[in-house]
Amino acid sequence: TPTVLRLEDGTFYGFEGCSNDRGCCEGSCSHVWNYAQAVAYLFPRLQRSMLEASLRTAMEPDGFVHFRMPLPLGARPARRFFPAADGQMGCIMKLYREWRFSGDDGFLKEMWPAAKKALSFAWRPGSWDADEDGVMEGEQHNTYDVEFYGPNPMMECWYLGALRAAEVMAAYLGDEGFAAKCRELFERGSRWTDENLFNGEYYEQRIDPNHPDYQFGSGCLIDQLVGQYMAHVVGLGYLLKPGNVRTALRSIYRYNFKGGLHNHWNVMRTFALNDESAVLICTWPRGGRPKRPFPYFSEAMTGFEYQFAVHLIYEGMVEEGLKVIEAIRRRYDGRRRNPWDEAECGHHYARALSSWSLLLALSGFHYSAPERGMGFFPKVFPEDFRCFWSTGSGWGTFRMRVRRRRLRAELSVLYGELELEKLELGPVEGKVRDLYLRAGRRPVQVEVLRKGGKLCLSFPGPTLLKAGEVLRVYATV
Repeated sequence: TPTVLRLEDGTFYGFEGCSNDRGCCEGSCSHVWNYAQAVAYLFPRLQRSMLEASLRTAMEPDGFVHFRMPLPLGARPARRFFPAADGQMGCIMKLYREWRFSGDDGFLKEMWPAAKKALSFAWRPGSWDADEDGVMEGEQHNTYDVEFYGPNPMMECWYLGALRAAEVMAAYLGDEGFAAKCRELFERGSRWTDENLFNGEYYEQRIDPNHPDYQFGSGCLIDQLVGQYMAHVVGLGYLLKPGNVRTALRSIYRYNFKGGLHNHWNVMRTFALNDESAVLICTWPRGGRPKRPFPYFSEAMTGFEYQFAVHLIYEGMVEEGLKVIEAIRRRYDGRRRNPWDEAECGHHYARALSSWSLLLALSGFHYSAPERGMGFFPKVFPEDFRCFWSTGSGWGTFRMRVRRRRLRAELSVLYGELELEKLELGPVEGKVRDLYLRAGRRPVQVEVLRKGGKLCLSFPGPTLLKAGEVLRVYATV
């Protein structure tokens, strides 16, 4: 669609969506593209070029990254607008994703100085964490086209995710001092957020009394944990207490997911109505809605809903997550709306590309090129599961069957190649016996470990699978 294009030098560039006769909201908007996963997993070089252009050409000397990338590349915008806290922190997590997916150390080394500067911008006087306590404060421009003032879970989770990603990348590159600082700030910020923003049901905002308008305060926000969602997608683990995270997700489902909208008040844009089900952007189950809340709070938009549904699935609430997905697909069923055109600010809206992460969550797929590790932990049909997988070097299919205590798994490479030293499979209960592996026609010796219901296979050295080859695992459990 006209939402995306390639510039003359091959750089992948995107609008947020497209109007009837032009692109809508230009500049590869970083906070919108934070949510999108499809391009990163299907066309990783394209996604990488978007990030490279953002960190190379849209950054000021002090580390301020313009969340709308000016054209032509390298041009300075007419004025210095707000830096987007979520967009800028998301760039750090996306760099981690692109490096982990490709295993390209040269790319990481080349982009690290810019990423380090972008994160350090948060610690400058007057910026988001000037007192370096691990908590975002002050003026935080974000994807809702306003500035949140005061600590809040949405911006804090992006920040915590950026700190964790930066810690891992810095340690890998030998930048131990920076890694230690990121770790300290992460631990302080994570602890403070759980202790001060979690109200027993969900995470809320502490509004700065000097800026009471266009905030959400005690509201239950659909993407209060979007940074945690991204951390699961890229394999960074938990940013906050797991129990609190799961409780907050259950609360969002309880308060924001509506089975029908006949009685729902909304004077903004209408993307769901009447008998349709949807997850609202924000509700105030405990009262305290600001007199002038932030924009879009009463709307329902698929890009936000997908990330919420996928996060539910990552946390084991599969039925609830699939109900949210089902509600979206019923709204875009071909009769009510075009199933190939999910709208937000314009048609074919980029945030809806968060839908690809549904495949990642349902399959339990994870991959790390630097570690040469891959894994699958199906959340549905574990007795006979099949799915597509992709990495920066190739793609193929995976199938796992567990019948009568016999496990059979097949990892097929259909394009490119795949180099592995570790493979994790699950769920697998019971003691593993009679394990046998073949890579193509070659038998493979492995060390077998058990970890949390997973079968962990460690190869003695890199095992290379080329297009047309299959890694087969046979075991009795």
